[in-house]
Amino acid sequence: MDHADISEVENTTVHKTPKYALAVWARQNELSHEVIQERRKIALALAIEGIADGSIESLDGVRSPLSRKIQAHHGSDEFEMNRNWVETAQSWKCPCCNRGKFEISRIGSKGQILAKLVEHHDHMADALKAAFNKVFVVSGTDKPTSTGLALIERMAPAFSAYPPVLICEDCNNADAAAKKVISNAGGKVEWQSFSIGQIRRFIIVKEHVSHSIDAAKVLGLWRLVLPAYVARMKLAYKVAEAAVLQDYWYERYPGDAMAVPTLSNGFHRYNGLELVSGEELVREMGSDTVRHLANYSRWRTETQRQGEVPPKNFLVIIESLPGCARMWAALTEGWKCPICERSKYEVVSYKKGKISFHTHLPTPFSPSWKSLGIICMGCFNVVAAMKRELVKGLGVKVNFTFDCISPDELRSIIRARPHSPHLVDGEMAKTMLSKWSCSNAS
Repeated sequence: MDHADISEVENTTVHKTPKYALAVWARQNELSHEVIQERRKIALALAIEGIADGSIESLDGVRSPLSRKIQAHHGSDEFEMNRNWVETAQSWKCPCCNRGKFEISRIGSKGQILAKLVEHHDHMADALKAAFNKVFVVSGTDKPTSTGLALIERMAPAFSAYPPVLICEDCNNADAAAKKVISNAGGKVEWQSFSIGQIRRFIIVKEHVSHSIDAAKVLGLWRLVLPAYVARMKLAYKVAEAAVLQDYWYERYPGDAMAVPTLSNGFHRYNGLELVSGEELVREMGSDTVRHLANYSRWRTETQRQGEVPPKNFLVIIESLPGCARMWAALTEGWKCPICERSKYEVVSYKKGKISFHTHLPTPFSPSWKSLGIICMGCFNVVAAMKRELVKGLGVKVNFTFDCISPDELRSIIRARPHSPHLVDGEMAKTMLSKWSCSNAS
């Protein structure tokens, strides 16, 4: 190996310690492996002690007050307890059957106390990978794909019918039992997995025993969910086809390259830099750098584009967006914005193909707004923009957003448009800003 090769190796060694002050200080003050291990040992002992004496209820174990209660009830001292049981609170309840740990505990086939919680998840990730392999067989392609598996892995969560959730082992077993009922009736359920809301519909729950299931309810539920299951499986296969036969969906970066090599993303966080906050570092460095000042006056100097008339079925779109749906339902049909007097329908925004409906409740800490009630987002955006210009553009302190303008003042500078941002009288807004700024300065 020549001198250049040696230099290259030295420069790429991850744990090489540069001779800068932070690295020297960090090395001098780092805790030894022995000290760290000793502290972890002490922490573990204190945690076990806390679980046993009841002072730590967020964890569990064979010596907890709950476990002693369970042992007394079952007349047995031997537990078969898994990690999820230990790492959850003693007050935990199964979100599926609503039993607490005491009610979940039961005697196993060998006389032991079963204390198990499991993570219940959809199996569509497995279904996609199976489809990925099937496409190779069905298509007979002789060309490998370098990006297909990456696409499959990224798409898998989108196909899941529900996110992973911790449930008791009995509920998870009930899901498996239900699939067996369907299979025995001639159904193909290789990748089907019921959600906790669905499992709850067919289980028969009792304390300290495993669930039994209502076979008729299982089959009825299967008939209900079958169309969606079939549709998902067809779509999964189509995605797998694209992943295998069209090798341009996704690009992996070569080797072990870090795509975003920043401190906050973990790049070179050693030799003392693991102690440095990226956010605080940027804030400190930013005080000595040139900043491009934003134009905080655009809200009053530029006219925002007119919105479009919403489609006839706009309401079903709003009701499909949880946040918008809650805001819509919170208002009566006859509601009008107390500032601009637009109706609910006129407040609906439709631009670039996107429907939205948002409102805002002014803070009760601004006296003139205290009893006004909910206003439309268009009016709030004008208030927020005015405060932003006062604070960031003019350096004026504003305690609460709505302190900067009264309802009557806001009415005087805006002209409402249906489905669109308000038009703002620029000259009146500028005069109001100057007045507020001078008044605050005095």
